Amino acid sequence: MSIAMLLVAALSIYAYINYLFPLYGRLLRGAPVVETPYLAFGLLMAPPALAILLVGCAVCIWTGKKFDPSEGSRLHRFQTLMFGLSLKTLLYVVPAVMILTTLALLGRGYSPCPKLLISGSAWQLFWVNDERVCFKPDHYINDNWPCKVIDGKDVCVQVDGR
Repeated sequence: MSIAMLLVAALSIYAYINYLFPLYGRLLRGAPVVETPYLAFGLLMAPPALAILLVGCAVCIWTGKKFDPSEGSRLHRFQTLMFGLSLKTLLYVVPAVMILTTLALLGRGYSPCPKLLISGSAWQLFWVNDERVCFKPDHYINDNWPCKVIDGKDVCVQVDGR
C-alpha cells in the first residue's frame, strides 16, 4: 500500500508541476499556445485521499493490524472527512476549475485549436491566441512546441510565451 501511495503522490506532484502550473503561467504571460490537460485536473482530489492513506499505513505499521477505526473515533472521523473531501473535490472543485480555466482562456482571447492535438492525447486541448499558429504540425520539439517543415527548414512556434 505504501508503494501505491508513493506512486500516486509522485504522479500528482509531477502533474501539478509539469501540467497545471505551467498552464496558468502561459495564460498569464499571453503565450501563443496554451496546452490544457483536462485529465490532470482530476488529480486535485489526490491530497485528501493520500492523507488518509498515509495515516492508515502508519497505523498499520505501528500496530501490525489492519486499519479499521471504530465508529465515532477520531480516526474514523478523519477517514470519513478525507474521503468526503476527496469525493467533493472530484465532483465539485475539479469541474469548477476546468470551467473557470476555460472561461479564463476564452476571456483572454484564446480559441481551441484541434489541429495541434498530438496523436493519442485526446485528454488535452491546445488553445491559441493567434490563428496563424493553429496548423497541423509535422513534428514537435522541446515541451510540445509544434514545428512545420517549410522549404526544407523547421519552423517552430515557441509555445511557452517567453
